[in-house]
Amino acid sequence: MLQKIRKNNRSVITTWLISYLSVLLVPIVISMILYSATHSLVEKEINRANELLLTQIEMSIDSKLKGLEQLSLEVALNKNVSSFANVEKPLFDDHYYQLFNIAESLRTYQRANDYIEQIYVMYANSDTVVSTFNHTDSRGLFTLMKPGKETSFEEWRRLFDQKYVYKYSPMKYWNEGTAMSGVMFARSLVLNNPLQPYPILIILINENKLLESIPKYNDSSLLILDRDNRFIAASKDKQELQENLPSERLLGKKGLVYAEMNHDKAALSYVTSELTGWKYVSVLPAEIFNEKMEYLKAITRMGIALGLLIGIIVTIIFLRKNYMPIQVLLQNMTQRSGFRFDGKSNEYSFLQNALHHTFIEKDEISKLLKLHNNTIRAHFLTRLLKGQLEKKLSLTDSFAAHNVHFVTDRFAVLLFSIDAYGKLQTDEADASFGQETQMLHFVLSNVIEELAGGDATVYSTEMNELTACIVNLKPLLSNEEEDLVLIRMATQTQAFIKEHIHAEMTIAVSGVHNDVYGISQSYQEALETLEHRIVRGNGQVILYKEISMEAACSGRNYYYPLSVEQQLVYYVKTGNLSKSRALLGEIYETNFKDHPVSVPLAKCLLFNLASTMLKTLDEVSSISKRNFEAHAEDVERLLNCDTVQDMMAHMNRVLEQVCEWIQTDKKNQHTYLIDDIRDYIQTHFRDVNLNISMIGESFSLTPSYVSKIFKEHTGESLLDLINHTRLSAAKVLLSEHNLTINEVAWRVGYADVSTFLRIFKKFEGMTPGKYQKI
Repeated sequence: MLQKIRKNNRSVITTWLISYLSVLLVPIVISMILYSATHSLVEKEINRANELLLTQIEMSIDSKLKGLEQLSLEVALNKNVSSFANVEKPLFDDHYYQLFNIAESLRTYQRANDYIEQIYVMYANSDTVVSTFNHTDSRGLFTLMKPGKETSFEEWRRLFDQKYVYKYSPMKYWNEGTAMSGVMFARSLVLNNPLQPYPILIILINENKLLESIPKYNDSSLLILDRDNRFIAASKDKQELQENLPSERLLGKKGLVYAEMNHDKAALSYVTSELTGWKYVSVLPAEIFNEKMEYLKAITRMGIALGLLIGIIVTIIFLRKNYMPIQVLLQNMTQRSGFRFDGKSNEYSFLQNALHHTFIEKDEISKLLKLHNNTIRAHFLTRLLKGQLEKKLSLTDSFAAHNVHFVTDRFAVLLFSIDAYGKLQTDEADASFGQETQMLHFVLSNVIEELAGGDATVYSTEMNELTACIVNLKPLLSNEEEDLVLIRMATQTQAFIKEHIHAEMTIAVSGVHNDVYGISQSYQEALETLEHRIVRGNGQVILYKEISMEAACSGRNYYYPLSVEQQLVYYVKTGNLSKSRALLGEIYETNFKDHPVSVPLAKCLLFNLASTMLKTLDEVSSISKRNFEAHAEDVERLLNCDTVQDMMAHMNRVLEQVCEWIQTDKKNQHTYLIDDIRDYIQTHFRDVNLNISMIGESFSLTPSYVSKIFKEHTGESLLDLINHTRLSAAKVLLSEHNLTINEVAWRVGYADVSTFLRIFKKFEGMTPGKYQKI
């Protein structure tokens, strides 16, 4: 390989070697830059670590100080403390009892907060200071605290002469004869009487207990300063830190400064509390920086040297490894293309020329394929929808060969079923399976590709008299946006076809799936969705997501119990059209309105309803004078209905005609019955036993039914007809024969003359005797 470099410097090996060596310089330059930035980075990291430590300390101490704020409010609300504010000298026994109670309350507060050393309440009116164990005056408190020899009592006393006192201050105090360091928190207790001086709550905090929560680090010192940069506490070496700390340089809320501390350079990180204004300072020796810098410097030098060594070795290995495929490719191209590599140009130029001639041959083959491109692509899309692709072949090559370009891995399928061809409808018997279908498929393919716009890429093909569209959705769409794009494409296509061609179609929209192998699953979902046309009806856009949710929510059988079937049969047999339609509507609403049943159950229900109608017509025809053989063809048409809506509409038409015939037959039958009853009464009115029961028994009917039927069809009660018939005969006898009233009553069927007189007067308005005289 190196000999080739010497022979011909035009070879790609020379270019690669120079490139690899240039690349090796990049990590060296980067290492130098990183090394120059190391000091700043280490400084920031250590400062950040110190700030985190100081923030933890700040939060810990501030939580204790917030507890003091809450404690001061509780003391102000204490009745014993507030009631003594108005007391003035001299003090009496009751006042001393109050002081005892106040001290007792203060002891309670002290026990609840173990970091509190002592609690005092100073009353200006009576110059009384109450603690947890006794009481004294302000001078006694001054003697106890001993703020310093240079501070007089008057100067100390002026600290508390303000109208409202609120301060933290470092303080020395005596505890069992020992001088202790601590922090004094003083705050006025605001009471209800603004005319009296406010009592002042003084709380002493032990320095050691205040620092209990501060982590201990061997390399650094931690200290606390108040608002005036006075020392409050320190973790160690307090005296040295107090003498050498450059507190005037600690400006701002937080920061990092370098200073000479006891002849050594140190880094000071500090943060300031928002609650108290205290500064929390971390002092770290600068030696730590130098130690880490030397360590990083050694690592950087070692890394550069190791990188150069490994880089040179890897360069040689990969230079040889990368050139081997080109060498093999040159040999193959030389053998197959007829070109020979002479070494006058580099390898890439030779390969470019060889590939150029190969592409020319490929273009000639592509021109031949384009002549049959549509048919081949339709076949390819059909196999893609059915999931019958050869997995051994490269999908990328297959897509490119068939001019199919998918930009994302999100796919769905739209399935179009033609319900009516509209303007494309012809009179030829086989046109809908040939020319019409092809024409509408062509229109659909162009319309949906146009309506897809920039939201998706669409490829269409014919699938068993259906038009199937593979929709490849654009990237960066959410699931909701993908659903909206599919619905928009389906509804706009349906509206366009209906407006311009007047064709009706049902569109099934599948779910969205990943990967091209999910296209076949989308196609199966679309086929399953299209079956729901039986439930939804023609001319609908049906979504797979909706039917999936409906199937998940239903989980039930269809509603058509035996009692409802018997009730429907009864309504039809009695000719009650309104109730038959209402019951049929109830069956439809229950099974298909809110939570439609599944398609298999819907088919079962259709067959069940058709069976009920056939059975009912058979029973009606056996007892009616009508011939219902023609309705057997109606039932056959019911079974051939494509949708539930079509079946319900056809069944309502059959019900209307059957019930009309039954009502006509019933009406004729009742007319014959009324005439027979009239003849029977005319023949038997002289019989004293003639009544409604006798008539019912003669016609094998119940008395109530006979009376009801007669009243409904004549408007006259059956008893009135009997009386009218008898009275008509009585009037003839009264006018033509010289008979007594009793004889007339007996001859016309009245066994009791008083009943005859009463009924005669009721209907004729006079007695039989007066009628006979007239």
